Amino acid sequence: MSGADERPAPREPRRPPPPLTAFGGLCPTCRHVRPVSSSKGSTFLLCGLAAADPTFPRYPPQPVLVCRGHQR
Repeated sequence: MSGADERPAPREPRRPPPPLTAFGGLCPTCRHVRPVSSSKGSTFLLCGLAAADPTFPRYPPQPVLVCRGHQR
């Protein structure tokens, strides 16, 4: 009987995302940022201002040291 007793291999437990302070720069303290985690466990910072203003990058390279849209 093939397939009846076969079970998928257990997945590795998902690691929690790093604290935002691990990114450094301005983004972790900005009210417009939203952390986004990929299915592979990477975490990216999504700039909420990019939805309304295309001059802001959606996922700015970190660390951002100067930003005209930064708000605490």
